Amino acid sequence: MNWLKWITHAKEVITFFKKNYEHIKSIALTFLIGLSLVLTWSLWTFKPSYPSLEGARIVKKQEVDVQAEVKQLVYPTQVIYHRGDELYGLEASNVIKDFHMSLNETKFTFDAGVKSSRAFDPDEEFLRDNKYVEIIFPTGISQDIYKEIFSFETDVQGKLPKMDRIFLYQDKMTDSIEGYLVSYQSPKKMQKITASNNKLNPLIKNMDKWVENGSFTPYINYDVETADKEGQSEVTKRYYFPKNSLELTRYTYFSNSTGEDTYEMYKKALFKDPLAVKSASDKNQITYADGTAALVVNEVMNRFTYTNFSGNRNQNSTPNISPLYQSKDYINTHAGWGNPYILSDLTGDSAGFWLFIENLPVLDPEMQMRLVWFENELKEYQRSLTQLRLDQKPDLSQKMTIPSGLEVIKELEEKEYNMNYIQDIRIGLTMKKQNQPHIYRLEPQWFINSNIDSKGWRPLFTETGKEGF
Repeated sequence: MNWLKWITHAKEVITFFKKNYEHIKSIALTFLIGLSLVLTWSLWTFKPSYPSLEGARIVKKQEVDVQAEVKQLVYPTQVIYHRGDELYGLEASNVIKDFHMSLNETKFTFDAGVKSSRAFDPDEEFLRDNKYVEIIFPTGISQDIYKEIFSFETDVQGKLPKMDRIFLYQDKMTDSIEGYLVSYQSPKKMQKITASNNKLNPLIKNMDKWVENGSFTPYINYDVETADKEGQSEVTKRYYFPKNSLELTRYTYFSNSTGEDTYEMYKKALFKDPLAVKSASDKNQITYADGTAALVVNEVMNRFTYTNFSGNRNQNSTPNISPLYQSKDYINTHAGWGNPYILSDLTGDSAGFWLFIENLPVLDPEMQMRLVWFENELKEYQRSLTQLRLDQKPDLSQKMTIPSGLEVIKELEEKEYNMNYIQDIRIGLTMKKQNQPHIYRLEPQWFINSNIDSKGWRPLFTETGKEGF
């Protein structure tokens, strides 16, 4: 029967193994040792495909609905009208926005004349005897930036290296708009430009009308002077202050709630592998870290600092890029801006931004945003987590009176400020959380920024102003 054959074959196999047991054991051992060596070698020489690995493991990044452009971030904060010896200006006005938009839509050409580029003197006769508009930016703008935000029909190369303001006037003969790119920074220079379209004409032509109807009010200038190499007095800084007290508006806004969902959003946006991030809490502080970077959230100030500890991996990849472009691209792709911001200062390795609400910057230090770069790699990122709901504003606005420029000058002199250490003086907004949850009050007042200490912007007056009637 068949089962007798199977038994016979089984006995033969068992007998074969008994006779050759030692040989079979040696062969099996040799095979296992060889397999072990192969696996060990494969482990030592294994090179994973990092893009594929990260793509499989990284949690989907936060989507950004609205991305900022350089033209939106580089924004003027003051417009001054010079009419002979008279000065006129405005604060917290949409006219500044109108000038900003018109500048972005205007095409310029560089004047190729012999005197088109020259040293800048704020008190030279040509400027004193003409009507012109001075548009002031909060920081110096390098050539690669201003050639992008303003359209030039002629070559930019070799022109003004940096500018922080623009002078514009109407040519009496041709009715066209001409002007100068100006740098107050050393070396002081100005470069002649001409507008090749008429986007700015309506604004320049309306200046006298705006003075007459009170939209532009009288201003005064306050100069900081130092001695040059020849011992002559030189104006190194010029501030423009409203001559009389101003009536501005105090605003109230709702804000989005901040909590675990907000922290999780930034964790996903900032870390390459959010699944590898560990967290730890200490009093009012939460730290997220993955061994190469850390995100520290201050729950009291509602603010975070992200620090990248890893070394630079792109040293030979590309030339150094302006911190403005790097910061813009980074924020656009890492959870976004949340609210409107404008460029406040720019150095060789960092870019600072102001929250910009109702045509005024928010100057509380805890609301400042800054990104620090080293060889095209982000080293530090600081910002507030507060996000105002600008589409929902409770009807709690109030008028209040801001001290005049004459009172500002008196305060500076009585407090004996060393003006050589003062970086800026301007009207801005302070932003304070109210007793009700998710409600902030934005109040205009005078601020001063000194580089003597690390406090940054702080109110100039102890009293912010009196209620308007």
